[in-house]
Amino acid sequence: MAEATEAEIAQITFYLAKEDTIFDNILDDEAGLDSKLAIRRTDFEVDDAECRFIYFETYSARTNPPWMDFVNEKVDAAATFVFADASRSPNGILLLKTEDRIFAAVFGRSAASCLNRKMLEPDFGIKTAMNMCGNEEIRQTRTQSNAITPTHIDRQASRPSDSFVFGLSEAEDLRYISAHIKGQKNTTLQGRDNLTVKVIGEEKLTWDRLIAQCQTFRERFQARDYIELFPNYRNFQPATEAETETLNGLLLETLKSRDYSRIDLCIPEFLSSEEYGFSYTNKRQRENRIFSFLNASQLEEVFKNPDDLTIDSLERRKIFAYSPAEDRVLGYMRWPIFDCLVYEHAIDDDYFVLSSGRWTKVDPEFHQSIVDFMVKVREEDAEPWCCEVDISDDVAKQNTEANFNNKIVELRPNTILFDRAKLRIGTGRKDKEFCDVLELCPDGRIRIINVKKYKDAASISYLFSQAKFYCEAFLNDDTFLAEIRAHIDNSACPVKADYLAYIKPAIEDNHGRDYTLCLWLLFNKAEPKPEKNNIPLISQYELKLMHDHLRRICKFQDIVIRFVPVKVTRYTQAKKNKQAA
Repeated sequence: MAEATEAEIAQITFYLAKEDTIFDNILDDEAGLDSKLAIRRTDFEVDDAECRFIYFETYSARTNPPWMDFVNEKVDAAATFVFADASRSPNGILLLKTEDRIFAAVFGRSAASCLNRKMLEPDFGIKTAMNMCGNEEIRQTRTQSNAITPTHIDRQASRPSDSFVFGLSEAEDLRYISAHIKGQKNTTLQGRDNLTVKVIGEEKLTWDRLIAQCQTFRERFQARDYIELFPNYRNFQPATEAETETLNGLLLETLKSRDYSRIDLCIPEFLSSEEYGFSYTNKRQRENRIFSFLNASQLEEVFKNPDDLTIDSLERRKIFAYSPAEDRVLGYMRWPIFDCLVYEHAIDDDYFVLSSGRWTKVDPEFHQSIVDFMVKVREEDAEPWCCEVDISDDVAKQNTEANFNNKIVELRPNTILFDRAKLRIGTGRKDKEFCDVLELCPDGRIRIINVKKYKDAASISYLFSQAKFYCEAFLNDDTFLAEIRAHIDNSACPVKADYLAYIKPAIEDNHGRDYTLCLWLLFNKAEPKPEKNNIPLISQYELKLMHDHLRRICKFQDIVIRFVPVKVTRYTQAKKNKQAA
């Protein structure tokens, strides 16, 4: 064997196997390693560390991209453009056992997909990085707002900064971190489940340093420093095996009943919607149905028989990325369906969220802070004049908020309809609304009314986040303010001059304290009135974020929730959800 100490490497990515894992079961049987091109295995030792290296190659053939076929449609047959290319790529998996724990290092873009995720420690990368780097030398973070419609939030600083500069919210689940090791500014650690080590300068990783680093990583992974350094990470901790088994059973019951009100489907990492579509199969191109976005109801096409729904089948069946640029399903970009499900459920006094294939328990103190906040939320009874409005649409076979908003403006001609107003914020597109209805009350005060049906966490969370976004823009964006005033001026409202006198043309002359924000949740009058404490937890803290921001930053003093009873028609003919294919 050649002198390994002479070789160095500047970057490497590790996974840590769970205790009692062996070399053979850390690999995914479904990855088909034995059938890979140029597959080879070799075992060796470095000092006291046992090592196994697995090498294989992947083959990729590329033909005309769609834009070339588009041009060829108008080009003479003799002058058509043709592209063909094929490439082989090297991949490697290095298994390293030191002090009875196995590390797996991956090389090449297809190697990581050959690991058995069930045998790997969750959050190995992020816990180790938090413990070794602290919260003062952070370069990048990625968090996810744990709403039923998850929001990925990427932050990057131009120079290493502390967590205060990054403004991490307590309601964000920390998903990724990149930071310098304390005292070692030439070494960066980053990741979540895996840990990527990057070294600049002369102190690259030799074999001896690599083994020593792995031993350090194992020790620091077990440390608890991160609890004080990153308190928002503490808010979502892994559920126990017993809790997970119970929660999985509840999830399956919900899926089999085809109740998607508390379930969402999304890829557990950020992907640009402009660059990728999705497919549930990876067959020949013409046999794959491509979706522009994911929806939980699509699972009915994957599992036509509800009895086929099991945790194993949800983990076995995959969602693949589709590249419009390459016009093909990308087999190496795939995720188990189970990892793409987002769901929430309570067991006794504990609250759990399923995301990225793992159940997390919401920290009791964090949970209690939300419960305490909800007690203080101002709720008022619905006003009789707007109750029992018929919101049904017999043509579309739907019950819509638009019908409610139109009726409100009809009942009170002095109000102004902003639903579907198509306004612009800054230099963006003209697709914003500001609110659903604007009302100048008899006491001379303006109410900003936002309306949503009380049906699921997604719509409720959207109502709260939308209100926060538009109210903040109203007080800070000159273009949006001008568009709002122009919409009022172009309306048929008989008292629009009073609105324009109240809403000043200059940003600095408008103040949140002069407006009342109303959040109206419509519910079926044939059913009991919902209680604010029964709003899904993830929507409750979306409300808390909105409420705190508008009260403390934008200085709104009056924020009021109302549950409004409306007439709903239960249509027996369901309209099939159409997906882009």
